[in-house]
Amino acid sequence: MEETNTQNSNTPTKAGKGLAVAGFVISLVALVLWMPISAAAVFSAAFGGGMGLSGFWLIVSLLGLVFSILGLMKANKGGGKKGMAIAGLIIGLIASSLAVSTVIGVKKAQTEFEKSGLGGQFMETFQKGMEQGLDSLSNQMKDALDSVKTPE
Repeated sequence: MEETNTQNSNTPTKAGKGLAVAGFVISLVALVLWMPISAAAVFSAAFGGGMGLSGFWLIVSLLGLVFSILGLMKANKGGGKKGMAIAGLIIGLIASSLAVSTVIGVKKAQTEFEKSGLGGQFMETFQKGMEQGLDSLSNQMKDALDSVKTPE
């Protein structure tokens, strides 16, 4: 009696599926959250920061791209499905290019804020406002404590 092979040779395997899904998800998150992250990075450029956040986001989008590429390569070798890896690759390319533009934009924004001196003026005004708010809060807390104290 001959044994029959129950698995067809044309049936795709699960090779590269985990990497493809990871690449797709990371790339999608990097793309969807790009706008608020880039806005926060440019806003913090006014204070002299922003490069850390935009650099981190570039790394996240590149990770999604790399995982998608690895998933595609593994799927090619193992005969797995390639759709998720290709989608992650395309989204990863878009997210990575947007992240690179954010890094460049933050650097330009930092340079312009430093040239104009707006960052320093804003920080001085912000600091004065915070000091006034803390003084007011301190006075209110002293008044509240004085009103609660009972004579001994």
